Amino acid sequence: MRVLLLLILLPSLASAQTSVSQILGQGLKDAAQALAPVPATEQREVLTSTAALLARHVTFRPDGTAASAYVQKENWHVEWRKLVVSRIKSVALTDVDRLNGITRRYYASLQCEASRNWRPQATTWTEWKPNGFALFPSVIVVEEIKGVFVARGNSELPKFQPGPGPSVTDKPAAKGQPALPPGMTRGR
Repeated sequence: MRVLLLLILLPSLASAQTSVSQILGQGLKDAAQALAPVPATEQREVLTSTAALLARHVTFRPDGTAASAYVQKENWHVEWRKLVVSRIKSVALTDVDRLNGITRRYYASLQCEASRNWRPQATTWTEWKPNGFALFPSVIVVEEIKGVFVARGNSELPKFQPGPGPSVTDKPAAKGQPALPPGMTRGR
């Protein structure tokens, strides 16, 4: 009787395992899609959205450094060397994402050569360290919603304000106008 029951259950168990394998295999298909290179036109859209978001929180300087102040109880100044987008990855969407009007999602990974910070109580900058600032996002999420690309960072990003120094977005001084002192930018 037990052998007969086992023979009856074996096909249904095998079928159940196949279904589970197919469900789990979908994750691999989505992962493989995410590993595919992002086309250049989409990379430009992601970089443009990422740049627009970060420009509200970071001063990107002509010398390749970037500066920001983390505003909590006091300004906590941070500087980065070569803060860049190191990778753009396409991310698979869920049915819920599609229901919410999201048609594409990307992760723009941020990386820097080095960073340092200064707190008001300190008298000097910390040594340069080979990684970023822990509270600053390491990934910017860029989503296309109803044809518009929207970028967002982590929950701490709104607490960052552009730091001092000249910005690559500064407009050159008009003829006869003095150049701006370091740390000041013209209205945009």
